[in-house]
Amino acid sequence: MVVLGVLPLRDAYAAIDFDVLVFLLGLMLIVGYLEVGKFFEWAAEWILARARTPERLLLGVVVGGGLLSALFVNDTICLVVTPVLLAALGPLRVKPNPYLIGLAMGANVGSVVSVTGNPQNMLVGIWSGASFGGFLVHMLPVGVGGLAITYAYLRWVYRAELREPFRERLETVPVTLDRPLVLKALALFGAAVIAWLGGGSLPLVAITAGAVMVAVAQRDPAYAIDRVEWSLLLFFASLFVVMRGFEQTGAVAWLDDQALRVVQGSSPWSAAVVVSGVMATLSNLISNVPAAYRADHPQPGFDVARPRHELHLRGEPAPHRLDGESHRGRARPDPGRTRRVRRVRADRRAGDTLDPRVGDRRAGCDGLIPQRVAV
Repeated sequence: MVVLGVLPLRDAYAAIDFDVLVFLLGLMLIVGYLEVGKFFEWAAEWILARARTPERLLLGVVVGGGLLSALFVNDTICLVVTPVLLAALGPLRVKPNPYLIGLAMGANVGSVVSVTGNPQNMLVGIWSGASFGGFLVHMLPVGVGGLAITYAYLRWVYRAELREPFRERLETVPVTLDRPLVLKALALFGAAVIAWLGGGSLPLVAITAGAVMVAVAQRDPAYAIDRVEWSLLLFFASLFVVMRGFEQTGAVAWLDDQALRVVQGSSPWSAAVVVSGVMATLSNLISNVPAAYRADHPQPGFDVARPRHELHLRGEPAPHRLDGESHRGRARPDPGRTRRVRRVRADRRAGDTLDPRVGDRRAGCDGLIPQRVAV
């Protein structure tokens, strides 16, 4: 984007959202120490030791993987639990397909529950200004229902494999848990959750907990830092720059207009079906992280706290929101400005074209109308 002249280098730096990167880094540090302490292997062994039948093992893998992913990033759970699961199933000479697919599906479904479940949730949580508790309350029924559907579906699909009982006891290799390190990491993560539930800043609380963990772990931090997914952080930074470049070309504005035409005038259920279908398709074609980024990325001047069907705004610097909100909706809206915006919206007749001159004080909104308004 910079070499081809789409963006100057300064704008490329400015496009990077460090709130997202800092939040990811802080969480990855705590998760890294939990990996060093063998917490996830211990949790997997605990689940496997209580699975006496194929059905119970599948249930434990789906639900256990989902619950762990809801807190500690689904990628980590899949990477750490898979070898433990294969090692336990190897001596039984059974096909691992139902359990591996159950782990993958359970981890993905369970990760929707909280902001810390996956990178997409982190984008949504930070850019929407949603609180940790509010996100959890809204998504917990979705995650629980999704895990139930996942287990029921897999049990039906693999009913033939699950009908065969284990011929031998499911044996696991004991894991040496670094109890002091794990307890410190879990205590700090619990403190972070309490701070988030109390309204604390997602990135500030995360990086503070990560820094304190490095200080109190009494272990060489290189082991935990080595487990930080630096490639993911670089991927996010690059993605911010790429999408800012696409914005400069006008392609993003065109896509927004097309999406608005689809959902305009439709019921919330119809809009939800359309958006869900588009996101499911994009997530399978270009991966779910860029798909969520594209859907959530707030355009300059777009009020992320306001429903899209009410007013869609572009082209205004973020600190000067029409409703008086500061960046990402952290401040309370100004009712006076909101009423003035709605008055302009009501005065605009159907079929009116967009006037490129809007934005001056003749509009009657104290010069706060952005350069492009689509209702």
